[in-house]
Amino acid sequence: MSVSPLLSLRDVKVHFPIRTGFIRRRITSFIRAVNGVSFDIEKGETLGLVGESGCGKTTAAKAILGLEKTAAGEITFDGRNIAGLRGENLRMIYKDLQVIYQDPYASLNPRMTVLQIVTEPLACFDVMNARERQARAEELLETVGLDPRYIRRYPHEFSGGQRQRIGIARALALNPSLIICDEPVSALDVSIRAQIINLLEDLQNKYHFSYLFIAHDLSVVRHISNRVAVMYLGKIVEIADSKDIYASPAHPYTKALLSAIPIPDPEVEAKRRRIILTGDVPGPDSEIPGCAFASRCPVKIDRCEKESPALREIASGHSASCFLA
Repeated sequence: MSVSPLLSLRDVKVHFPIRTGFIRRRITSFIRAVNGVSFDIEKGETLGLVGESGCGKTTAAKAILGLEKTAAGEITFDGRNIAGLRGENLRMIYKDLQVIYQDPYASLNPRMTVLQIVTEPLACFDVMNARERQARAEELLETVGLDPRYIRRYPHEFSGGQRQRIGIARALALNPSLIICDEPVSALDVSIRAQIINLLEDLQNKYHFSYLFIAHDLSVVRHISNRVAVMYLGKIVEIADSKDIYASPAHPYTKALLSAIPIPDPEVEAKRRRIILTGDVPGPDSEIPGCAFASRCPVKIDRCEKESPALREIASGHSASCFLA
């Protein structure tokens, strides 16, 4: 008997209308930010979602959280279709679904103390009394590597890495089953990134929740993810086990991304071949009859210009949307 995934997306689309006219009533076209995305996240798993800036990663996460309205598709969380939920029904989902934001400077309220920030989820859902919430906050600060004595301080009194730890503590407050990490280390110093990634791994091993880990740094994703999904112009172009996708990428876009990862060995770095993509990126409002990557692909064939390749399984657990895969 198969166990259903914790989170499942099926052909999810998020389109933003482009309006014209004096009072902007006339819709001329749509920006297809997410254009038919499908993937699963199992319980206790980390799925890395990678791609260039503007490819739709964060918009897909917002659709899961109900912060962006889906134009089509189904989002199933813990056996329940949550696409289109609003009001109290959506609010109750947040007990099991939390977020760690990209910018630790902007994601914390500067007028709130650490105690208020970390216990805010508990207060929103009326969990525990005031004394129990403070004890829970102190426990969480210790868990993420901060001194509980800092509980009365304000965000401006902490470094970027410490602020991100506070954000992680807040995400853990309600014991969620899924945490969406929206580029949680991209705004941090390189010296701090490894500490935060190791902390996230340790917390997952301890509490057994799942991550959707959004990033554009493939070396970070490789370290933390069980599986990796590569996104390009609103679509998943390849998804596979982390080891497989780095050892034998199938899609030309994935190969180009991996070739851009610097290797610390200068001799190996000097010998390997970089894939430099040429051509123009189609506009997000363009209706492309063929493959969206065809304008930049170094190995395209005539079929790519006329027909859009479906995401198909090319090996066990490895899928790619390329005719040549």
